[in-house]
Amino acid sequence: MPRASTLDQAYKLLDPRPLNFELQGPPQGDQASSDPGFYIDPPAQKKGNRNLPSPVETIRQRLLTGTHDTKMFLCGHVGSGKSTELNRLAAHEEIGSEFSVVMLSFEDQEWATLDSSQVLFRIAGAIHAKFKSLLQKKDDAELNKALRQLNDKLFEVTGLRATEGSIGIEFDLLVIKVKQELKLSDKARRLFRDFGESQQTLLQDVLRTMVEAVENALAETEAPARLLVLADDMDKVRGAEQQKEMFDKNLAALLTPPLRIVYTLPTGVYFGENRADVRQNVVYLYPVRVLNKAPHTFDPEKAYNGDRIGFFEAMVRHRADEDLIAVEAIRLAALYAGGVLRDFFHLLREGIRLARYNKLDVLDEELMRYAIEDARLRDSAGLYAPDYEALAFVHQNNDLRTQEDRRYLDTSRVLECYNGSVWFETSPLLWHLLGERASHA
Repeated sequence: MPRASTLDQAYKLLDPRPLNFELQGPPQGDQASSDPGFYIDPPAQKKGNRNLPSPVETIRQRLLTGTHDTKMFLCGHVGSGKSTELNRLAAHEEIGSEFSVVMLSFEDQEWATLDSSQVLFRIAGAIHAKFKSLLQKKDDAELNKALRQLNDKLFEVTGLRATEGSIGIEFDLLVIKVKQELKLSDKARRLFRDFGESQQTLLQDVLRTMVEAVENALAETEAPARLLVLADDMDKVRGAEQQKEMFDKNLAALLTPPLRIVYTLPTGVYFGENRADVRQNVVYLYPVRVLNKAPHTFDPEKAYNGDRIGFFEAMVRHRADEDLIAVEAIRLAALYAGGVLRDFFHLLREGIRLARYNKLDVLDEELMRYAIEDARLRDSAGLYAPDYEALAFVHQNNDLRTQEDRRYLDTSRVLECYNGSVWFETSPLLWHLLGERASHA
């Protein structure tokens, strides 16, 4: 496992991208920061003197003991480490011995227009792509019929189809074509949305038939015969209407597929009183606690909780030599990131960038504070008076005024915290600005 001995190397290894637990051999180039050897267990959750299972351990237990159609949702603040935890779950020995795991990640260009029909289509595509050679050997007539019907309907509505006469072989090509069209064309997105609303049953039938065909084929091999899909990046769905379409209006579409699925969930989504059954299947990955409630101050350093700072120090020392980044710089980055891992790495990298510009060999406290000032300017962009009023309420009450204010969770302006009970806090980067506005009120 490589460790940085210079700030140039540290900048690369402190990249916040998810860790990859399927790397074969020593990671090279851009993969270096994804070395699974960098993983450190998050601080344990406790209730009194008892340890509680981590969110992903809870999911693992539910998958192993649940029924074939178990659906779980991993909810967490943007950048809280959900992708790394899903990757680690996929590589867990017991999960690998019980399930054939299919990883599905939605690409950047899909986030803004993703809907429930696209999710079903992409799940089917991911399963087919992984097990295409196995399906070709079995040549399942029912599956080929369902795929051909889907192919014909898609062509009828959108003009897209797989290669004529070879749908069973070319379904993954059709998925690629659809993804490209949805990326480039508003018209294609409208057509596919209309198609999904009118052909939801057909999509479900294709997915059901494909799962049956794959699991029957796997039963004749040494691989686990039960499928598990881990659908990552669905937490990037941030528009209120888009979230309502996927997680309210068409939630049943995500719950119906006849296999185990773990979805990531935007932290701004809250399943209401009528969906208590779904809420039982949601687990939360909270930011690492670095803040106490502090409604009477606008100085995050007066709210600092250092009980878990050792976790952040260990993460940095795991990747970089001890003399490269000052302890105080690590503390400040953790504090102003609000305990969010991705923001912590971003702040450290911005501090390193300033240190390199000044031809220094160490990231110290002074440059870390300059990096925090720059981040504060970026984080406040696009905020207006009503936003500041909402964020001031959160800081003063550690609560949200309305359900609509959950949108600030999706934009990282508000953190969902936990210390035995759930509470909310405005991003520490914005406290200073809130204090300035309060002093001029």
